[in-house]
Amino acid sequence: MLTREEMIETAKATTTRFVRLSEFADPMTTFMLCYWKEKKGDRPMPLPADMNLADFARHAPKIFMVQVKRDPFDLTFRLVGEDVIANFGFNPKGRTLRSRNVELPGLGTLLHEFFKWTAAERRPVGAGGTQDTVHKSYNYEAVYLPLSSDGEHVDRIIAATVCYSNTGMKERWTSVSLPHTS
Repeated sequence: MLTREEMIETAKATTTRFVRLSEFADPMTTFMLCYWKEKKGDRPMPLPADMNLADFARHAPKIFMVQVKRDPFDLTFRLVGEDVIANFGFNPKGRTLRSRNVELPGLGTLLHEFFKWTAAERRPVGAGGTQDTVHKSYNYEAVYLPLSSDGEHVDRIIAATVCYSNTGMKERWTSVSLPHTS
């Protein structure tokens, strides 16, 4: 497994960093982390069935879920919110995370490595920084939340990501205001 620094360097498509969970600035990432902690209780991770979409429906457009396959290891987009689709410029549901390298070399690798690291660590991971894509650049803050059906192995990970304009403004992008790729 790559170190944090190697993971970010390998992508070459982004200026990003791990974020301490206590450093989250956005109410959505903070809410999702608190919700995950509440649902896990004394267990290492919550069950996928513990996560009730109705409890965080207002954040659903900014969320995607990844299926973790263990043997051989792979990561596939399972559920993708509207803002995530608008940000990517297409719906990646059913595709592997590394397949994002087709549209933007390095992004798929970065996503794959962040999610692989989260699966191995079996705990929430925070990230943030600037993401450069072919058509735009934006700032973001994200939390990656592992889920386990058997209480030991991560089989799904929820990502909650909020994107901001990269113009120095404090504008939050939503599916209505997010610039779409052509």
